[in-house]
Amino acid sequence: MHMASLTHVCMWSDNGWKRITAEQAARLHPGGTVSAHSGLFMCELCGQYVILTDGDIIRRYFEHSAYEKSKDCPDRKRGAGYSITYDSQEHDLPIRITDISSSSFSFEVGLIRAPISSLNKDFRIEIKPKGAFDVCYVFTKERLRHDSITYLPIGERPFEKYTLSFQNGNEKLREFWPAEIKGIDPEGTLFEKNTGKRLTYDADVEIGKEYYLLKRDYIYRKPCSGIQIQKIAQKQFRWETWTLFLVSASAFNEDTARFYLDLHCRLTDHPVSLKPVWPLFVEGNYIVKHNQSSMYMIVEGNVAAVKTFPPVKDRQLNYNSSHPNLYEVFCSGRQQLISAGRTQALQYTYFWKEPLDQVGLHPEVSVTDLAGAEVDPGETDILPLNQTLRFKSTFDGELIISSNNRVVDKRKISADKYIELDGLSYGFSVQVVIGLDVTWKIDFKKQQPIVAKDEIEILKRITNVSGATIPAPHALRNILAGLNCYPQVCQLIRKCIKNGAINEQSYRRLQEAYRRRNKNR
Repeated sequence: MHMASLTHVCMWSDNGWKRITAEQAARLHPGGTVSAHSGLFMCELCGQYVILTDGDIIRRYFEHSAYEKSKDCPDRKRGAGYSITYDSQEHDLPIRITDISSSSFSFEVGLIRAPISSLNKDFRIEIKPKGAFDVCYVFTKERLRHDSITYLPIGERPFEKYTLSFQNGNEKLREFWPAEIKGIDPEGTLFEKNTGKRLTYDADVEIGKEYYLLKRDYIYRKPCSGIQIQKIAQKQFRWETWTLFLVSASAFNEDTARFYLDLHCRLTDHPVSLKPVWPLFVEGNYIVKHNQSSMYMIVEGNVAAVKTFPPVKDRQLNYNSSHPNLYEVFCSGRQQLISAGRTQALQYTYFWKEPLDQVGLHPEVSVTDLAGAEVDPGETDILPLNQTLRFKSTFDGELIISSNNRVVDKRKISADKYIELDGLSYGFSVQVVIGLDVTWKIDFKKQQPIVAKDEIEILKRITNVSGATIPAPHALRNILAGLNCYPQVCQLIRKCIKNGAINEQSYRRLQEAYRRRNKNR
């Protein structure tokens, strides 16, 4: 007698997650049942623990644990003949954590851009936390942005689910806004530190990247040398206590992989991503604006499926496993949803077909020092002249000033009027917020001597060059993110991206510095 074994199982090795069969695992673990705590096996499709049976009666095989929270794995329900589909209702709306202090935090939900311009003025949206019958957040049409994502406040108390309904709308909106929104898991929910956005179930996490971990009660776990945990905030809601931590992994090993797997996230050095590359486009939050009949996208990471909604023709143009996958997506309608993921969509975006020469696609923000020199966003170790910055925006907005991750001041910006901000020092962060979007941000951080020395060497290598100039490659944005601890180098990279060109020798040396830094992490 032989039971059907799960067919998409990975085991943690020194280099990360590797595919393995039940027969191979049995040779590595010759005796007894191998549970989640005696060998790290994971279902590649749903990102949950897998058990290797003991084989006393029948041949050993992989099976899901009966205690796992999700029972929706295709291998569990349909076996090897599964087919992954992503309905428009299955795409999580982004939730982000904001206004963090030692005793407080709050949440916002992001409504993806939808076709709302033709709706009546009496259109209403209602967002209700499940289990809180006396709480309802109501928003009118005027509250929504018609050309980008809109973040709406949903209070301070965490809830596992929210319902979204609307009055005087139409069913077309359900292709953008699901009836149910996944909220905060009380057993532990991760958020990106830099954006505050909640990670989806089975999301990819990376070494060295900081995340917020929100958990009901306290965190109880065995010590793990590769994980750094710092308590940030604690808040009481009636009989519930919620604690917010800052966590990061410094080692790529089984302990750190297990820590994140317990939180239903997958440790990897190659996260899932969707990147539009051609033809001309304007990219925003969950939006790619274009004016062509097809778009080309690079899909990276451990992806089981790339899907479109409404279904349209798409084709993969390369099949080399050592290179990112390139897809051509044919865009027949005005709005087209593109998703990449495993058992559920992990990354998605909407293609919006419309002219790209519209005025005001993005608010313009000008930031200078007192001498009139333009100041680039990002991280820097250089304080401006007289510790003062001058701001001007084409839209009304707000300056949010933080010191050591705590908001210390907020100031209004009036359209086309200058405002000066003085008293800046190391540890300060300044954001320009237009509507509900952060359009410009700078962090003042003092460099460590070893980092400063490295940066001087990199600057010498990329500026002391000659030869041909090439169009700025799309990979420059990845290099910019990977070298973010070198503010002056980042400033040069941003200028190259803005100008659309870079010296070829400089680009090769930047690639070398990027690879060397990633290798040494």
